[in-house]
Amino acid sequence: MSLEKAVGLYCAPALAGIKPSNMLSYSTDSKAKTFAELAALNRQLNRSDIYIRVLCEYENRLLILVYRRKKLLEYLGQRDVADFLRSCGYNTQNDIEAYFSTLAARISGSGGFPHEVGAFLGYPVEDIYGFINHKSCKYTGYWKVYGNVERAKMLFKKYDSCRRAVAERMNMGKSLTDMFALA
Repeated sequence: MSLEKAVGLYCAPALAGIKPSNMLSYSTDSKAKTFAELAALNRQLNRSDIYIRVLCEYENRLLILVYRRKKLLEYLGQRDVADFLRSCGYNTQNDIEAYFSTLAARISGSGGFPHEVGAFLGYPVEDIYGFINHKSCKYTGYWKVYGNVERAKMLFKKYDSCRRAVAERMNMGKSLTDMFALA
C-alpha cells in the first residue's frame, strides 16, 4: 500500500481534525523514498496544520505520527493530561519537540508502547489510568474504555465514518492534498 493511502486510511480522524493524532506502522522497502514522500506530504499539508513525522525507525518499518499541531498541543496542555504526562516524566512546557523526543525515546527503549502514548493519541485520561491500573474495561473500540462509554461510542462512530469517507474519496482518485490542504 502506498504511503499516502496508508496515511489516509489509518489517520483519517487526525487529518480531518476530529482527533489530535493517529499513529501507524508503515512497512517500506526504501526508507529514502518514504522519507521523500513524507517531506512532500508535509510541504503540502503543514499549511493546514497537519504534520507527519517519524517517531521511530526499525529495519523495514517506520512508526509514523500524523497530527494536528494546534489540536495536539491544546490536548496535551489540558490540566489532567499535563499532570499525567508530568507523572510519567515529561517536561510539560508545551514544547512539541520535547514531547516527541521523550515519547520516541520511550518507545525505542521499551520495545513496545509506553502507557502515555494514549495521551498523544487523544485518549481520555480516565481510560489511560483504567488501563494502567488493570480496572474492568466497560467497552472496547479504538481503545479500552473505562470511563464514559457513551462518549467513546460516539467518538468511535465519528472515526469510522471519517475513515469511510476518506477511503471513498481516495478510491475516487482524490489525494490527501485534494482533501486536506489549504489552497
